[in-house]
Amino acid sequence: MAHNVSQDEELLGILRDVATHRFHQGRQVNPNSMLYQTVSVAVERGYLNNATLDDNYSHTLASIDLTKATLTEAGTTKLQALTNTNDNNDGNEAAAATDTDNQPEA
Repeated sequence: MAHNVSQDEELLGILRDVATHRFHQGRQVNPNSMLYQTVSVAVERGYLNNATLDDNYSHTLASIDLTKATLTEAGTTKLQALTNTNDNNDGNEAAAATDTDNQPEA
């Protein structure tokens, strides 16, 4: 089953991958995809240096090249903030939201 992630989760993954140099080649993606939109936001907010986005690649595809991308100081700060948020998240928010009796599970 597909798991939809938030933009912050997607951004965390992208910033981690850029920081660890996991992008070894460019890729073509749907310009409406979460990946393209999140990389675009990261570039607009100044989190990445040397990221290449091209939404004129074709009528239905855009290209992303993060092979030479590095984190800016703002990107490093954002990565740390997202990492701290993710570390403090125990994954039980969905369960807590549906827990109406507020009693511990047996």
